[in-house]
Amino acid sequence: MLNKVFVKTYPPAPFDEREILRYAGYLGEISPQIQAVLSECIQESKNAFSYRVCFVAVEAETLEKKWKNCGTLIAQRLRGAKYAIVFAGTVGLEIDRLILKEENVSVTKALFLQAIGAERIESLCDAFCEEIQKACKEKGYYAGARFSAGYGDFPLEKQKDIFALLAPQKAIGLTLNDSLLMSPSKSVTAIIPIGEKVCATAYGCKACDKKDCQYKK
Repeated sequence: MLNKVFVKTYPPAPFDEREILRYAGYLGEISPQIQAVLSECIQESKNAFSYRVCFVAVEAETLEKKWKNCGTLIAQRLRGAKYAIVFAGTVGLEIDRLILKEENVSVTKALFLQAIGAERIESLCDAFCEEIQKACKEKGYYAGARFSAGYGDFPLEKQKDIFALLAPQKAIGLTLNDSLLMSPSKSVTAIIPIGEKVCATAYGCKACDKKDCQYKK
């Protein structure tokens, strides 16, 4: 159904320790001591998350017209799309509270909690996108790779348009401040192009030209 906002909750996915370590900047082997801290952080935070998504389906042409002067990426990503899913996802405020609590106690634990939060919101987005892909295939369409405001030359300030479209503050308790920072911090907004032939290449490390990123895969 077009232009109607829906809300979904998800069960927790298994924690991916390799991804957590990557987000934390540990790219090689880790010591038993570091592994113990990681395991402790996972155990302490595993019940801190609530996995919620709100989303709306719109005609792709609507977004193309709205953002026609917003750079080349939006045109590239919506090329071939008939519809688009605009969504916002969050894993809640409790992880922010845990991070804040540890920042003055253990830098290592605070770092791992940050990384766990990043892995959790990505796992939520992946689960949602997989579900959308399956639903699209049943109707003869494909769901392209998600992309967000702030990717490439698509301005971060277009978060305001996304929030106006979704009203996620009411739907899932997600807010945006004047500096374009979201609260809870472990949250994502994104667009998924839908069509018979759409871009399936994720805008990730391969597409990014930043050479010194510690998170690069």
